[in-house]
Amino acid sequence: MHMARKGTNASGMRRYNERLILSAIRRMNGASKAELARETGLSPQAVVRIIDELDSEGLLFQAEKRTGGMGQPATVYRINGARGYTVGVEIGRGAMTFVLLDFDGQQQAVRCETGDFPTIDRAVQRIDGFLREHLSGPSKDARTFLGIGIAMPWFLGEWRDELGLSEHQAEEWRRADVADRLRAGLEWPTFFDNDGNAATLAHLLCGAGVDLQNYLLINLGTFVGGGLVLGGQVVQGRHGNAGALASMPVIADGRRDALIHHASLYGRDRATTPESLAAWRSRCAEALAFAIVGANSLLDLEAVLFDGSLESDELADLVKAVGVQLQDNAPPDFFTPDLRTGSLGKNAAAIGAGLLPLHAQYSPDLSSLFKRE
Repeated sequence: MHMARKGTNASGMRRYNERLILSAIRRMNGASKAELARETGLSPQAVVRIIDELDSEGLLFQAEKRTGGMGQPATVYRINGARGYTVGVEIGRGAMTFVLLDFDGQQQAVRCETGDFPTIDRAVQRIDGFLREHLSGPSKDARTFLGIGIAMPWFLGEWRDELGLSEHQAEEWRRADVADRLRAGLEWPTFFDNDGNAATLAHLLCGAGVDLQNYLLINLGTFVGGGLVLGGQVVQGRHGNAGALASMPVIADGRRDALIHHASLYGRDRATTPESLAAWRSRCAEALAFAIVGANSLLDLEAVLFDGSLESDELADLVKAVGVQLQDNAPPDFFTPDLRTGSLGKNAAAIGAGLLPLHAQYSPDLSSLFKRE
């Protein structure tokens, strides 16, 4: 059942309703006033007032006239991409990815730099280099540049044995001041989230989850990860670590293990023969299906999304194999969610990071109901 978030007509809640309208237009890729009234539950009069204000502020523009049915053609409003810019950064264990996004979340520039496990100083240098190269013209203006989003695993320095890291390399990223040290080297407002949540946000706002309210994302990277959306919101949990699938328990060869050891691409990369690669794919599909049964039995999700660094054909084959495992082994009272493949690929977390400043400032949050004008 579709459970779209509803607005309120109370006069003291204008900020929340403005954010609700912007979020709806972003996810719908453009909408008329009548469509927005139906989607948000706001009165037509409230939607007209909010749209006119957002249009006059330059946050929206009138994209087209839509005909059909009786009456005058409906004006379709879209997000004005030139209204602002952000930079998103994913700090990974073997690469850093950078994206420049406009206010509509469209990618203006993308770069991926591979190399050794990064130091914090090196990460700051690379971010600064991307900023200096791409923040020219209107995006350099403090009034239009909204900030930097950084996505990274909360436990970047853990799982040393799987990656062959030294204690010295890992220790720098275990310190409590990691965010402060990164922020200290950057002059713009900086927002942080873990890579799984960021990738999930990207799919929610501009990926395979735009039409969903409740789903699990499985992101297949060096380490398997993911995120959770319930009620159209990314669920972060008490420690910001909800949906961290790497530690999900699975049963393999009759013993308990963690999903990270069966569905992570570092294991695939170690498969040196066609036989060992086929064995990895079989173990991966079985382990993912086991994890999905556990998660969906608790949450009764609409869908499970798959994305990550695999090529599209290989990802589609893996999702098909997971579907077979669910069909053959799921309990009789299990409602299988829709299995979808995403198309954001290895850039998903960086795109989500770039959306963090937008999400923080322009997405509906119940806490905004209590902010004073």
